[in-house]
Amino acid sequence: MHLYFLLIGAAMLSLIYFAIRANKARQLKYIEQYHFHKGIRHKLAQKHPQLTEQQLDMVFQGLRDYFRICHRARNRMVSMPSQVIDDAWHEFILSTRIYEKFCAKALGRFLHHTPAEAMPTPTLAKDGIKRSWRLACALDRLILKSRFDCRLFLQWMAC
Repeated sequence: MHLYFLLIGAAMLSLIYFAIRANKARQLKYIEQYHFHKGIRHKLAQKHPQLTEQQLDMVFQGLRDYFRICHRARNRMVSMPSQVIDDAWHEFILSTRIYEKFCAKALGRFLHHTPAEAMPTPTLAKDGIKRSWRLACALDRLILKSRFDCRLFLQWMAC
């Protein structure tokens, strides 16, 4: 009788595990395939007129990659290492309803933006940068065949 309950419990845990895993995969696919509103791109181009169309594409791919890093971090804070990608994120946040819907579908929660200056201690921002680096490299090893690679982090730092 006890074995019966153990088997049912194990089966239920397995179902829950695979359901969560499938949801996480759907979220990552949503992030990768997300098309940012043209108005966000236009505002960023106005703020950074020196950027070419190809560079703007790279910025928005970097923003997608940042959201993938946030997804992987779960609820741990990760810092944004690029000013220009942060500017794109700011423009995205200003479209509040669109951003809220994106966060719900991509992350399962609202992703708040906390400037480094507003953090309780400077150590938190540094820890967030280190976590961003580690997660970017971990994602790189997991998805070597995609466009994302660890060099992206170095590109972020150059922006």
